[in-house]
Amino acid sequence: MTSDSERSLRKWPMADLVATVALVALFAWALWASTEWSLRAALFPRMVTAFGLALALFHLILLLARWRAGSGATGDHGVAPISDAEDDPLDYAFATAGRRAWTVSLAWIAAFFLALYVLGVYVTAPLFTVSYLRLTVRASWRLSVTYAVVVGVVLYAVFEWLLTLPKPEGLFL
Repeated sequence: MTSDSERSLRKWPMADLVATVALVALFAWALWASTEWSLRAALFPRMVTAFGLALALFHLILLLARWRAGSGATGDHGVAPISDAEDDPLDYAFATAGRRAWTVSLAWIAAFFLALYVLGVYVTAPLFTVSYLRLTVRASWRLSVTYAVVVGVVLYAVFEWLLTLPKPEGLFL
């Protein structure tokens, strides 16, 4: 017999499925949106979104194949029970994360994309980096600021100097 906690960990990893479907939708929308841009402006976004869409679809196919293969005789959808974080840390994190952890994570993601829309990539990336590292990870100021500066310089160098591609400017620029 299995205990209730083991049974709850054997459930289908719904968070993985939801995240994968959301990524498929996001990459498909971004790829479709880039069709309105000129070839030069859309080259990099199309490459990134096509690659991301292909990976997300591949992951979705793997998830559905695993579900279909395990749904016959076992009844537990082929998902092995997770006893602790050493077995598979990612599955353990998804299986045991509470509502607060999900809410905080989704709030960070939403805040990043909102700031990207409003402030642009050159302001958002370093600002988000410092904020996330200081408030969530509790990293030192030195590490946070250094990391943010590197992120800002790399983004600027790649988009402005190397590729000369358009990037999200934000509402105010």
